[in-house]
Amino acid sequence: MSKNPRNYLGTKQSLRKFIDDGARVRQYFLRGHGNWFALMFSLINFTLIFYNLLFVNLFFIPEYLKSFSVFFIIFGIIYFPIAVVVGWLDFKKGTYKAEQQLTRNISPIWKEVFSKLDHLEKQNQNVLNSLKTLETSEDR
Repeated sequence: MSKNPRNYLGTKQSLRKFIDDGARVRQYFLRGHGNWFALMFSLINFTLIFYNLLFVNLFFIPEYLKSFSVFFIIFGIIYFPIAVVVGWLDFKKGTYKAEQQLTRNISPIWKEVFSKLDHLEKQNQNVLNSLKTLETSEDR
């Protein structure tokens, strides 16, 4: 029984293409689901729960304002700007910088990237110092 190398390579290439296409579809699904649908459905779920458990039961809200569409409009007008401000505050003054620093220190990939960047920075400093010394020696 002899092996046909051409058939083996064709099978290997087909399998590699199948795996690559599957990984690409998986990545597209995760981005679409995680970034868009999960966010959309969680916001809808949150507003429905908030509406049914709290808003409907508040005695000081008139009955004509207790429709879900009115609540959804009021919720959108209030919630989205507050969420943007809180996100901005977290990004600028909150834990975002500490999280990025922690990721830099823990992740092996980022450790390597930043160690190489630090090495390049040292090399650049050495080159700049050499140029300065050459410049000062030429001025004399």
